[in-house]
Amino acid sequence: MFQSPDNSGAARGTALRHILVVDDEPTLRLGFAYALTNAYTKVETASCGRIALDKIAEAHFDLIILDLRMPDIDGIGVIESLRRAGNQIPIVLCSAALTPGAALKAIRNSVVDFLLKPVHPADLREVVQFILNSPEEPIARALKSAREGRLEDAVEVLAEDQAPSKRSSAWLDFLKSLLAEDRPDDATLSDRLLRFTLSSLAFRAAHTA
Repeated sequence: MFQSPDNSGAARGTALRHILVVDDEPTLRLGFAYALTNAYTKVETASCGRIALDKIAEAHFDLIILDLRMPDIDGIGVIESLRRAGNQIPIVLCSAALTPGAALKAIRNSVVDFLLKPVHPADLREVVQFILNSPEEPIARALKSAREGRLEDAVEVLAEDQAPSKRSSAWLDFLKSLLAEDRPDDATLSDRLLRFTLSSLAFRAAHTA
């Protein structure tokens, strides 16, 4: 477990945030935990999906940073297991090999926050803020709705954005496809994800946008 010895943030009334980092690469686990730990953020790590599920069953976490490819239960397996159990914890799917098929499965399970490796520490810190302290900008409000399973509301917010970013436009186009009356099959949706490019949907800190 990683936790700063300085608890002044919590003492001032700031809620302590509990984050789980799940990755089978030890160096990345340690690096991610180091980047996220501060006076009001406690970080735990897990080296595989099974350990992650055990930890989640035993403790409350506010957010999970989750690798896709792992040797026992992969990231999608962890997501599906949690959702079957009714656990709607926010999840950031983090991978160097995120495929349209995996992204589609994640989105169907209310996971709409992606980080593409290699990950800059600023991306990690800012995606936590983006999710747990969501700003008022349209993309943030829309993805908050999508995390809660309200895709129609997400589309409505994005459609009303008068100055959409590339990322906002990509999400609007894809979510409209997902909700289309003609109900395209998964192969077609994966094709569209590939066309929009996953990098357009993924989170990027402001300085790297």
